[in-house]
Amino acid sequence: LLKACGSRLTEKLLEGAPTEDTLVQMEKLADLKEESEGWDGSEEEEKPSSQPDVVEGQELSKSSPETSLMPDCNSWNVAHRRLSVFRSLRHMRQVLGASAFRMLAWHVLMGNQVIWKAQDMDLVQSAFDVLRTMLPIGCVRIIPYSDQYEEAYRCNFLGLSPHVQIPPHILSSEFAVLVEVRAATRSSLYPTLFDDEQSLNKYEFVVTSGSPVAADRVGPTILNKIEAALTNQNLSVDVVDQCLVCLKEEWMNKVKVLFKFTKVDSRPKEDTQKLLSILGAAEEDNVKLLKFWMTGLSKTYKSHLMSTVRSPTSSESRN
Repeated sequence: LLKACGSRLTEKLLEGAPTEDTLVQMEKLADLKEESEGWDGSEEEEKPSSQPDVVEGQELSKSSPETSLMPDCNSWNVAHRRLSVFRSLRHMRQVLGASAFRMLAWHVLMGNQVIWKAQDMDLVQSAFDVLRTMLPIGCVRIIPYSDQYEEAYRCNFLGLSPHVQIPPHILSSEFAVLVEVRAATRSSLYPTLFDDEQSLNKYEFVVTSGSPVAADRVGPTILNKIEAALTNQNLSVDVVDQCLVCLKEEWMNKVKVLFKFTKVDSRPKEDTQKLLSILGAAEEDNVKLLKFWMTGLSKTYKSHLMSTVRSPTSSESRN
């Protein structure tokens, strides 16, 4: 699997300049390779505590070695999964309903904790495979299925078995959203379009949050553009996927500009507000999104910028 992922990354690099996601993929692949080499010949050593193995918040297990480190490789895994419940964002929006999907997508894009409680592990993994496509890979930290609640600093995608108790302050928090998958109380929740959707008719999806997101809230610009693409039936799923890639790259470029402006150049707050206006991201939700997405910048990019910081005098003359 590592070799296949590495080959795909090489192909992407040959296609042109690497995107931010590609850089993060390379770093995670390198980290994973380093860890796997560390495991070689260590079978005889005493294993550490029962704490799950986590690579940047992502759980690795024998049953799912592909736990979503790299989306390109993950597409292979999704295609070969025993049951891919959600086929696309458009499909999920149809199943959950427009308002519930918008609330869920808003929390995903803002970096809030997204919790799914369900008996079916495949369903939860499938949901995360779809939802993670809205984020830069560096912003994705998944614990796919757990028998206990995990704190938000460890994961922004958390799958839980139905019996797990979630702390009350999380249920009422504006920084978390819960999707409960329950047994359906009626025979059909929505029109069945394909035979393989029969399994979803067994379920009812209840989406709740301490911050329900009002229908008239403008929301982040990228969310509105994603919804416009999903509702445009003239666009195929593949075209929507490409739109999503372009939108993420567009907003990651804004993130890079903001990072250099605030973290490297240390510009004052007033200048930052002017920059945000120029970037078309001055609204509160857009600012929150940019700050969260900034955490997903690759170490390579950050190191490059920090190593090219000019002296104050040269910076002044340049300006």
